[in-house]
Amino acid sequence: MMDLVSPNTDSLSDAAYVIGIDAGGTHTRCALATLDGTVVGAGKGPGANPNSGGDPETALFTALREATDGIDPTCVIGGVFGIAGAGAAGRPTLVSASQKAWSALGMSGEPEVFTDIAINFASGTPAATGIVVFAGTGAGAAVIQDGEIIRRADGYGYLLGDEGSAVWIGREGVKAALSAMDGRGTPTILSDLVPRALLGAAVMAELSPRHLVLAGSGHDLPVGPSLLPQAILKEVYGKPPATLGRIGPVVSAAAETGDPVATRIVQEAADWLLMDVDAVRPALTDPCAPVVLAGSVLTGGPVAEIVRTGLEARFGTAPALAGDGAAGAARMAIRRLVAA
Repeated sequence: MMDLVSPNTDSLSDAAYVIGIDAGGTHTRCALATLDGTVVGAGKGPGANPNSGGDPETALFTALREATDGIDPTCVIGGVFGIAGAGAAGRPTLVSASQKAWSALGMSGEPEVFTDIAINFASGTPAATGIVVFAGTGAGAAVIQDGEIIRRADGYGYLLGDEGSAVWIGREGVKAALSAMDGRGTPTILSDLVPRALLGAAVMAELSPRHLVLAGSGHDLPVGPSLLPQAILKEVYGKPPATLGRIGPVVSAAAETGDPVATRIVQEAADWLLMDVDAVRPALTDPCAPVVLAGSVLTGGPVAEIVRTGLEARFGTAPALAGDGAAGAARMAIRRLVAA
């Protein structure tokens, strides 16, 4: 949703811009907007959440530089950064990274830093209050009021939570595939799909022969049963945790074919997300307030379908879908300038 609500900006300079950033665990997106709400520049960078292995300063600078290319930096008069991990625990680090990236490009002042959770809500509705359910790299639910989180459930990162996220689904898919390979788990097509998605065609081709030639011996060396699992372990442990998110769609696709193991994972993911909603719902004072779905897991697919059905049963209306997070952050920046 790139169109922004156009506030009354008559008292502000016509030759001025605001910045909106939506920075998650795997991607950072930046929008440059004029004060009438027109998005005139866009940029992107890698993930900025340090809890998922990101380098926030570099990610923010990369996206900012691309979005502001060719404009006078002194014409940027405000900005809102929504960054995953910008809650109390990670806030000092991310505020410092935001300020450094901002000033490195010659822009005066400093951006306001919010969690990406509040930005996700703003991207899906003009309402000031409501619930956002998010499931991308991270996962959880929150009640939002005027850009602030009133109550939150989960969103604790891959080590302590984020049940229902793409990373969680991916991790469960890999675990299920490994369990099937070594005989501990139920047979599943994930034991074929997961290694192909993780390792790629070239590595799988190298692992496909039933025997390897022992160099210099002239004899065949049988390939042990642990060869493929060890290759998977090397790939998983050699990459940042957020990269497991790319296995989430593999699990969803397997569930859509009827694979029982993948179906169980998908159902459990949806159950966790609906449990998050039930946990924060008591803090919602307006029962008619909107509910916004955000994140790659909830834009489509089996988890999204189950969660939508559950939300409609709870609230009596269909949830809204979050739009472009960077544009939502720019919308918030304009509003805050007008209100100042």
